[in-house]
Formats: sequence, structure tokens, C-alpha cells
Amino acid sequence: MVAGALGICGAWTGTTVPGVEPENPRGFFEHRALRKHVTKQILLRLGCDPLGVRKLPPVGVQVEIPELADFIRRIIEKDGYQHDRPWLYKDAKLSLLWPIFKQAFPDATWILVRRDPEAVAQSCLRARFMRQHSDDPGFWNRYTEEYLRRIEALQQTDARILEVSSQEIIDGDFEGFKQVVSQTGLSCNEAELKQFVSPVYWHGERDASPRQG
Repeated sequence: MVAGALGICGAWTGTTVPGVEPENPRGFFEHRALRKHVTKQILLRLGCDPLGVRKLPPVGVQVEIPELADFIRRIIEKDGYQHDRPWLYKDAKLSLLWPIFKQAFPDATWILVRRDPEAVAQSCLRARFMRQHSDDPGFWNRYTEEYLRRIEALQQTDARILEVSSQEIIDGDFEGFKQVVSQTGLSCNEAELKQFVSPVYWHGERDASPRQG
């Protein structure tokens, strides 16, 4: 939802994964080629689960991939990126691989989406493409905790980090999101955002915690 909203505000997202799942009919807003040829391949190279669910890389994983930035630039340029606006790559698995991507793009802006950890676990249980891994709430609580550990490690670095609450957006409060939009050089169209963030497509539970999810 947040990635789609940033796309509405002018971020280049390129050719993304379509919304073929009933749980996410408007799409996942993950760049198809980057997800397939970059993120998943790095996880496989590390001997980890390419889906980022089972075996995860260690916190603060360090791997030298000196050609990564140029490889990614070639992919997005082939997909039509013309360097005329900020480009966005959304993928939850970036939380697992942030040291590698931070090394490749030291000046990147990281946008962390706040959500109650329990709500994240419940969301995984609702989504069939996630529930196929486990229908045990404890499994998804541990999964969420592992991602949070890595996000917290990123927050301890000098990376430029902006934060936004998904629940605030769902509730129709766009003030925090507008600040992120402004700080990334994009422009906000609130009427378009309100149409995009529709209860028909998005749902959420009021955040009970300021932690990252």
C-alpha cells in the first residue's frame, strides 16, 4: 500500500508484480526483475530461503558484491527508467539484506513502514501465499521478530531513514506520509491517495506499538 501510494506521488516503480492474489488485488509494487534476478539470487547465494521466510541470513550480513549497483541500474534502465525522478524498490526482503544494498547505494533513502508486530503476524496468517509456509501464529510471531531485529540494526547506522505509519494512512491521516513525500522530492495528491487507499482493498488494525513492522 505504501509503495503504491509513493508511486502515485511520482516515484518510479517500473514493471511490478501484478495483483493476482485476492488478498492484494491492486498489486505488490515490487519490481519484477529486481525481485527475481537480484534479491532472490542474493539470498540463494547466501544459502538462504529466496522467499525470506525459513532460513534467513544473519543480522548484519556482510557480502561483497561490487557490481550490484551497476547491475541494478542496467535493469531499471532497460525497464524504462530515465533518471528524471526518484526510483523506488519495495521488497520486505531488503530488511534481510540491507547491509549489501546500503553498500551499493550509500545515499539511498530508506522508508520504514510502522505496523504493530502482532498485526503483521495476523496478516501473514490471512494471506494464502504466506500461510502455505505455516498456519502457526507462533511461527509468524518469531518471523516478525527476526525481521524487526534486522530493521533495528539498520536504524543504528548512518542511513537516511524516513518512517511512515501504515495504520495512519488506512485511517485517512496523511500528514506523516506527506512529510515523507516532501522529503523524497515527490508531490502529494491527497484526493488520488484517498481513492487508492480504499477499505475495499486495504485493511489494518490500529497500531498498538511504535515498533517497526
